[in-house]
Amino acid sequence: MIKKFVLMAVACACVGSYTVAGAQGTFDVKPDPAKPAVAEQVAPMVGMPNPIHEFSTIDEAAKYMNITPQLPKVLPIGYNVESVSTINKDVLQVVYVYQAGEDTTRNQAAGKRIVYRVGTTKGDISGNYKDYRVTATEKVNGTKVTFKGGEKMVYFAGWTKDGQNHAMYFERPV
Repeated sequence: MIKKFVLMAVACACVGSYTVAGAQGTFDVKPDPAKPAVAEQVAPMVGMPNPIHEFSTIDEAAKYMNITPQLPKVLPIGYNVESVSTINKDVLQVVYVYQAGEDTTRNQAAGKRIVYRVGTTKGDISGNYKDYRVTATEKVNGTKVTFKGGEKMVYFAGWTKDGQNHAMYFERPV
């Protein structure tokens, strides 16, 4: 039995080394300068186009989507726009990040982000699919707002107003 196994291993090794040795010779052929080099045509890459487009400003993204977004008028102290993008030309996403200022004692967010999305599509546009212990719906200035979180802290707020669907996710709860 062991003798058969050793013979099989030696036979496989010989076949494998013969194949590798034979293949090595094909790379040693020098190109003939008299013959023109012909490039093979590469098949076009087929796949889904990237649905995310990055922008420098909110105005550029809004113009691209052809909407006038209703953006937050007030943010916690120290938050500034980090990035602006659109998703499938249906959702405008603005990511705000905390940047420490002169008085770091007023906001201890330490780089945490607020992700704000607005779009004209129906349904959940938040991209946040976590299960939260507490979900509550309240009227705020006549608009029904859904809050999600736990232990008296909010991680998510979502609402629809004037034909626009809004979602706001907080990495650090408020």
